[in-house]
Amino acid sequence: MKTKKTTIQDIANYVNVSVGTVDRVIHNRGHVSTAKRKKIMEAIEILDFNPNFLASTLALGKQYRICSLLPRPSSTQGYWTLPKDGIEQTAADYKDYGITHHSFDYDPFEESSYSKKTLAVLEMQPDGVILAPLFEEESILFIKKLEEKKIPYIFIDAFIPNQKNLCYIGPDLKGSGYVAGKLMSSILNSQDDILILNLVKGLENSHLGIIEKGFREFFDSTNNKGSRKIKSITIPSIKKEDITIELTKYHIKNPGTKGVFVTNSRASLIAHYHFLHELPVKMIGFDMLQDNILEMKNGNIDFLISQRPYFQGAMAVKTLFHYFVYKKIPPKIQYVPLDIIIDQNLDYYINFKEPGTANLVQE
Repeated sequence: MKTKKTTIQDIANYVNVSVGTVDRVIHNRGHVSTAKRKKIMEAIEILDFNPNFLASTLALGKQYRICSLLPRPSSTQGYWTLPKDGIEQTAADYKDYGITHHSFDYDPFEESSYSKKTLAVLEMQPDGVILAPLFEEESILFIKKLEEKKIPYIFIDAFIPNQKNLCYIGPDLKGSGYVAGKLMSSILNSQDDILILNLVKGLENSHLGIIEKGFREFFDSTNNKGSRKIKSITIPSIKKEDITIELTKYHIKNPGTKGVFVTNSRASLIAHYHFLHELPVKMIGFDMLQDNILEMKNGNIDFLISQRPYFQGAMAVKTLFHYFVYKKIPPKIQYVPLDIIIDQNLDYYINFKEPGTANLVQE
């Protein structure tokens, strides 16, 4: 006997289209290709979908306001444009079902900017919050207020342990560092020194410390450290002049460094420095940003680890939608896949379009 009602998301997943496309077919509005319309109608029959179930929910006229609080992108191609796009495009898919989204961003190098924006979010009185908590102390104060107001919140990209967040959607932070360590080991000799480079303000307040721990654990757990030294430095800036000064000082003192692991998406800045100064250094970083892609094509970055930032944002909205409408409690942790990008498969990933909401459940 069937006990679980089929939802519009089930139909979208089955046909591998967006919720908005299914909605247009059900309500006979907007353009949908004949082939897709046929598949959706077949899925409705196969899955025994009753549109009245969702209609009865919508009849209540409930509106759900989602606020996102993410770091401000450093450029139009910056990392944080990707989860923001995932949030905005997926929220647009759900707008006919009462979902609205309001975006807030903060300076990732200024705690005061973050604190100011948390107050702005609270003033909106949201029904749910999507949060990238790069500043730990300030985030704990913020989420305490969210909990007092019984506002559910989701961490993406980074998390703070032992909190009452609805869930965390993002990479296995320690695991991604461990993977980077294994990759680095494969391209260096056992005597080559390694630099772990954090471009962030205050490593003690950052998830990057967990990534670094995972990186070091690979070498410790496999006895693969050899005679090399593994050092780390934190540069609290992404300005070219600051990076040049700090890296120059480091390399003068540490000429045996042959591998550099950048723990966030700024690898291109470091790769370009090594190129300009003709330093034969192996490089590993995160995410397929345009600048990182260019440096990889030029042979200055060896591996990129993609954390699917668009996917993270889209999944966060989808999770809140199911929580609001269907009262579905999500898994506490939803890790995203990690893709290993090298020069040989780079073009495939460039041409691959990260899926929207309809494909998310398939991955």
